[in-house]
Amino acid sequence: MPELTEPAAAVEQFDCPTCEVPAGSTCRTRGGKVAPKYHTPRFMLVPQLRAELEVRTPADRGPGRAWEIGPAVVAAVPEAATKPTRVGYARCSTTQQELQSQLDALQ
Repeated sequence: MPELTEPAAAVEQFDCPTCEVPAGSTCRTRGGKVAPKYHTPRFMLVPQLRAELEVRTPADRGPGRAWEIGPAVVAAVPEAATKPTRVGYARCSTTQQELQSQLDALQ
């Protein structure tokens, strides 16, 4: 996705219309926590990303038309991995907690 690198960075140039954080800051929830994803209105300010967010409706579908089943979709067969991937998670939510014992347990 090299073509989206520049427009995605352009999102940071705008204040968020939803949470009103200034340009260059991450979006925040009403409680002040960092939002896990950007608010959609912020993306709407970048024309190329706005076009990516538009959902195109096929001509044979729309309001007032009965739903009909579409063509069958062939599911992709996942490639066999040589080794399973293991994921570990460690965190410290207070200053009294220390991370090293969690990292040692994960190893």
